[in-house]
Amino acid sequence: MSPNLASTRAWRPTWLGVLAALAVGLAIFYYFTGPASTLPMRLLPQLQAVPLTLEQVAAGPVRVPVQASGFIVSLTHDVAGPFTQPVAAGLFLLLLAAALVGWVAVASTLARLAFVAGMIPVIFLLLSLNTESLGIFNTSERYFLYLMLGLVGGGAYALHAFAEEWRLGRRVLVLGAIVVGLGLLIFSQSQLPAAETALQLAAYATPGGAVLVALLVLWVGVENIRALLWFNAQAEQPGSRFGLGPFVAASLLYLGALLLYVWNDGLQLLPGVSLDPLVLLLPAVLAGGLGLRLRAPSYAGTVPYAEARVLYPLVVAGAAGALGYAFATDNTPLLAAARSFTGLALLLLGGSFWLYVLINFMPLIQQRLRVYRVAFEPRRLPFYTVYVLAVGGIVIVQSRRSFPLPDQVQAGQYNHLGDLARQQSEATPDDLSLAVLAERYYAESGDVLYRGNFHAQFGRAALYRFRQQRGNEIVALNRALLRGPSEKVSVRLAGLFNQPEDLFEGLDILRRGLKAQPRSAALAGDLAQLFTKTALNDSVAFYLDQAERLNPGSYASRTNQLGFLLSQNLYAEAQKQPGGSNPATEPALAANQLLLGLLTKPVKADAPAPPAVLDDATFAHLYHSVLANIKTQNAAGIRQGLPHLANLARAEANAPYYEQLVFLQAYARHALGQERAARQLLLPVAAGTTGTAAYYQMLLGLWQLQQGQYATAADQLAFAASHGAVQAGETRAYALALNGQPDSARAQAGRLAASPDSALQLLGRRTLAQLAAASFAPGVAVTRIGDDWLAQARQAEQANNAAAAAKSYQRIVQEAPFNEPAILAAGRFYTRRRSYTAAYEALRAGLDENPQSPTLLRAYALAAADAGLTEYATDALAQLRQQLAPAAYATLAAEYEQHRATRAAASDSFSVAPAIPPLQ
Repeated sequence: MSPNLASTRAWRPTWLGVLAALAVGLAIFYYFTGPASTLPMRLLPQLQAVPLTLEQVAAGPVRVPVQASGFIVSLTHDVAGPFTQPVAAGLFLLLLAAALVGWVAVASTLARLAFVAGMIPVIFLLLSLNTESLGIFNTSERYFLYLMLGLVGGGAYALHAFAEEWRLGRRVLVLGAIVVGLGLLIFSQSQLPAAETALQLAAYATPGGAVLVALLVLWVGVENIRALLWFNAQAEQPGSRFGLGPFVAASLLYLGALLLYVWNDGLQLLPGVSLDPLVLLLPAVLAGGLGLRLRAPSYAGTVPYAEARVLYPLVVAGAAGALGYAFATDNTPLLAAARSFTGLALLLLGGSFWLYVLINFMPLIQQRLRVYRVAFEPRRLPFYTVYVLAVGGIVIVQSRRSFPLPDQVQAGQYNHLGDLARQQSEATPDDLSLAVLAERYYAESGDVLYRGNFHAQFGRAALYRFRQQRGNEIVALNRALLRGPSEKVSVRLAGLFNQPEDLFEGLDILRRGLKAQPRSAALAGDLAQLFTKTALNDSVAFYLDQAERLNPGSYASRTNQLGFLLSQNLYAEAQKQPGGSNPATEPALAANQLLLGLLTKPVKADAPAPPAVLDDATFAHLYHSVLANIKTQNAAGIRQGLPHLANLARAEANAPYYEQLVFLQAYARHALGQERAARQLLLPVAAGTTGTAAYYQMLLGLWQLQQGQYATAADQLAFAASHGAVQAGETRAYALALNGQPDSARAQAGRLAASPDSALQLLGRRTLAQLAAASFAPGVAVTRIGDDWLAQARQAEQANNAAAAAKSYQRIVQEAPFNEPAILAAGRFYTRRRSYTAAYEALRAGLDENPQSPTLLRAYALAAADAGLTEYATDALAQLRQQLAPAAYATLAAEYEQHRATRAAASDSFSVAPAIPPLQ
């Protein structure tokens, strides 16, 4: 098809232009978001327990503090990943398919030699996709490859040979249908899931994408100089245009910056800002599209302008897709290759084109004419010499560097394949072959092909972390640091040295990292947190201030500043810190602010709606908000939070926080007056001999002491003390004194004072002093849960309202069986109404809570006789025999016999106890 310039009308946006713009926009999006999505730097909350007093329990004249742990939350950093990006891979494949369709469609319109030349890269692209590894048609043979070559190549040849009169649009539709059909067949017949299929195809398409990027860079390498030429003469009036001097100065500034970049392998423009040749590619691509018509004299002999208008935006879209995928996966060698080649190509092509313009058009530029209109119609030096000089220079420079670009591209491809194999190995942990394959890809990519491959070392570290091979992970990350400084590598490596014996290694890693990257707030913050494990508080404050200067008002900085002040008991300074936080996005900061209130002046907290799965930060915020509501007696907030606590405790993912969640539920119900429910919740976590179980055992004892169950509390506190609860021994002495056992109380305090433990000695001496100075007379009135219900029941009895009285007594039995006077009153009420079984059940419930009470034992034995359950009175009588004087026991025995005889006389059929008791 002969070239025809008659159709070279002015360029205007088309749907292909919109597609190219969207592809470039996608690449820009991934340019900014790719590193954070592939290797996200995450905040890791760390908890430091501090003592917190919840309330004071009255033990006679002494106030015993009920203590729990509050949690100071600090934030450090860690780097996760690298994560695969299947969405980005799919978008890359779509754009590559669009470029393939347009390329083949345009090639089918060209002359025979140009058609053959245009189809060669297409064939190599299809060969490189390695579709046989997908198991299409349940075979690993190359049948599908032959099908692709036949349909795409055969279709292109048919259009070229037999459809010369077809318009380009019809060709695109035919080839598009073929490519879409092949794509659907691939994804429907692949043995891999769709996401993994896309990832594998994108990995094998990496070299093809790199070729597209290289072709685009070579094409637009002259465009920035041409844009300067246009800017130099774009004004309407010649007098308003720039002359030769400004053009030469601007061009030399541009080329000089590129020369410094290529010479030094990088160029820092401002602190923290470096020159990126890929950014310079944007104006070049825009200028290339806008000036495509004016450039037609240089290419119309091979590709007509009408076809070039289709081909150029498709190539731009395909190249942008390839770059976008490299950005999305933060693929170090691919990005290094792209930047290196782009910088060198822009320099050599721009410099050659600048000389070409000066040689051909310098007199016209001096006359301030619009040279950009005829820039590709030279009179002296032909345009192809620009590419001869530039490509020759690129080859020379690459040869001096041992041609690193192919190795870098292959290293990038191996990164993609390694990520995919690692992801598959994590899905099937028992299949070690995939893990070995991933490790081999990473080793080849990072140790052989491109030694500065941070992505490969991160991939190996992730592989080792999943397999819990800490030593190998440290080796991989140290290998990455040998290649050059990296904030993310330093953060992740320092996080592995988290044991006390690793302190100096962690400090050294973070110090070296901060020295190489002095603007890293993450490194400064982590260094401050590592110094908190030492006594060097000045160093902690210094690095906390440095982190705040580098990232003012950040979530991590505010959290760590407040946490440090709390850990040093500097509450006044902590209160001066800026308030306000969003618990949904800043749970650690909100948790520290609530803890500050708990330590100083509690405030009501809104009942949080925590996530279904807790981490340390969200747990601490939930924990402190519940305690704040308890301390401020916010009953509505407590009730609103209870369902959340129950749901969270049932979730298996929250197993690390199960005991604390149960504790919160129990204490919340205790604060609401639901004492029996609180104790029942606490019983499972109080079982055992650990220090944590001992704390819950002591807490049960304190609650019993609070309800006047002195004998029961003394036994419970002795049990807790035997498991290591230090405070329990002191409180037991007070419980014994209140139970009318002063000698036993002094003996308990004496044992504490004689302990070899200095802390227990001090506690014992203090207890002896309290017992000697204060009055612990038994019988002191104590306000118990259930007293109000007892008063209501007695009022109902006096009003002859038996139903209301029964309802109140029933509530006492169900919710306050530990209230001994109320239970005894309930037993008498049921006995008077001849509800002997109900009386027995009520007294049995009370005896479960106060098993040593002689009054309850006596009432229980008589109620058992009244109910005909004499077998169940045996143990109670045996206990009373030991507790009572012989005369008192003889009186009780006579009374018991009388009750038993009365029951037998009333009903001979129930003269013996049933084999199975009515209630257990």
